[in-house]
Amino acid sequence: MQGERRREEFEYAKPYFYSRAMLAILLLSVVVILFANQKGEALPWFALLVVLLGGSLLVFGISPLLTNHWLTRSRIVLRRGYYFKAVIPLREVSDVRIYEGEAKLGLALSLSSSILFVTSSRHDLVEIRLRGARRFPQMLGLRAKRIVFNVDRPTEFLASANERLASLAPVEA
Repeated sequence: MQGERRREEFEYAKPYFYSRAMLAILLLSVVVILFANQKGEALPWFALLVVLLGGSLLVFGISPLLTNHWLTRSRIVLRRGYYFKAVIPLREVSDVRIYEGEAKLGLALSLSSSILFVTSSRHDLVEIRLRGARRFPQMLGLRAKRIVFNVDRPTEFLASANERLASLAPVEA
């Protein structure tokens, strides 16, 4: 156990967020250009728009570039910038596998199939099957029994996750 890493980080595809950041910067630039020559009355609106667009850029465009998914000895931590974090204890996981189905892009919950999608790409998808449905506060408290997300090294993630799942003591029924 001495040589075992306590936490492994797994990056996910970032181009999705680069495009979001560029769009937010473009919108912010347009607002600055439109309001640059305004006087007095428009100044508070200008400031409000700059703060809102700047905050959106930070939270939804830049913060996902700074986070990765984690795999620790006892849990899987899925991160999506400052606006999404799910900590899943390995004891709640029944199976981890490659996902072969049709994936939704972004942060989405499929009510019909009880799948939470935390994706920035439709490639390199991994599926976590939970022992029971779980609530996700970031998804308005809705439940999901499966989670699909992408990582840059899915086979390495699967090997590490399944090794850690196998090392857990059997759960008594």
